Formats: sequence, C-alpha cells, structure tokens
Amino acid sequence: MSDIYSVQLSDGPGLPVVVSHALGLDHAMWSGWIDAQKGQRPILAYDHRGQGRSKLGLRPLDLDLLVEDAATLVNAWKRGPVVFVGLSQGGMVGQGLAIKHPSLVRGLVLAHTVGSYAPAAQAAWKERIAIVEQRGIAAVVDLISQRYLSEDFRANNPQVTDALRAQILANDAKAYVANCQAVANVNWLDDLKLISCPTLVLAGALDMGATPAMAETIHHEISGSQLEIFEHASHLSPLEQPEKFQHAVSEFLNRL
Repeated sequence: MSDIYSVQLSDGPGLPVVVSHALGLDHAMWSGWIDAQKGQRPILAYDHRGQGRSKLGLRPLDLDLLVEDAATLVNAWKRGPVVFVGLSQGGMVGQGLAIKHPSLVRGLVLAHTVGSYAPAAQAAWKERIAIVEQRGIAAVVDLISQRYLSEDFRANNPQVTDALRAQILANDAKAYVANCQAVANVNWLDDLKLISCPTLVLAGALDMGATPAMAETIHHEISGSQLEIFEHASHLSPLEQPEKFQHAVSEFLNRL
C-alpha cells in the first residue's frame, strides 16, 4: 500500500482502533483524541487517497476503492478485528467497511456522516466541484470552514480556525475534486441493515452538512445502534467539543 500513508500512534491493552478523517483534512485531525487515549489501546491513523501524505494513485477514485484501502490497512496491521472510528468522509468509509468486510470490524463509530445525499445536496457538491476546478481550493475555503466549525467557535478560537483553513488550502485541487466526487456519490443507506457490530452514531446539532436528521436515519437503519447529538457542535466535534467526544467514544469502547 505504497499510496496510503498510515501510522500507529498509540499502543495499549484495549481494543485496536483505526481512525479515519474528514474530507480535506488528514490523520492529524485526530491528534487531540489520540493524545487522550495514548497507552490505553492501539490506534492506527491514516490519510485517505490524495489527502495528507497519501498519493491519489492512478485508479479512478470512489468510495469502494477507499473502503478497500481501509480493509487492506486493517489486514496489514494484523490487529483486527478493529473498532473503526470514522468522521464525515471517514464515516462513509466506515459504513462501507462494516457492510463489505464485517469480519474486520469489531465496533463502529460513525461521526458527522451520511448514508446518502438527497438530489439537492448532490447538486451542491457538483457546484463545489465546479468552483474548485475553475478557481482552486482558495475559492471554497471559507465555505468549508464555516461548515466544519460553528460561528461561535470560529470567533472564539481563531488559531484553531486558521490552522484548519491552512490544512484545507494545502490540498491538491485535482485530488480534492476526486474525493468530493466519491463523497457526493455515497449510497450505503439500503445496506446499513447488514451492519451487525455495535455502532455509535454521533452528530452535531449545528451541522449543516451531516445533519442530526441524517444521523437519525443511519441510527434507525442499524439495529441496536446508539445515537448521541452534541448540542453545541457543528461538523468537527473532536475540535469543538473534545471532552464530550472523548467521553462518548471512550464509554462506547469500554462497553465492547
């Protein structure tokens, strides 16, 4: 897997965990949560194709390929089955992994993610893709940061906001577009009933892209899943509500 960058950032006696990041970011998105978990459990982090330190590669990019990347990583790590913690795009990968490779997934955390998009949302993705193709990442960085972090958080945490913007701006436009196209075509909803592992679904009350209603749909389709909504978070609760995110995920892990 020379195209995919991965790194084990923690070890310990607990269940092995793989973390999968949001669109336009990389594994560093998880640094705060991983720091809080160090010594408790093995944690493997990686970058999606075309993001962070991972190469885009030559194959056409879609969610199926991203799922196969995750499956290959889990198998190569030889710690599985794992608890897969995915946020946004990472949550889409997590859904696909649990559907297509159930033997690799011991538990599943689906944070700020969706199982499918309505036509209006798909049209918005096409518009974003067209803007990036014509004008580059800088033309959408404001839109993305406003969706990822709530207005109050951005105002009160300018350094975090600036760091997020810098990470988004570092994306290669071609690779970002390819990942946008993969995300826009997510369509796991009809197969979510196949997921049988313990699942925690997380959402932010202020999230405009992966709304609480979308999280409730996923929760409804996955039998026995749990749902928690963070009242004062938008799309990146590990940044906006780190203590609540850590508590929710740790409680879930400790019950497995």
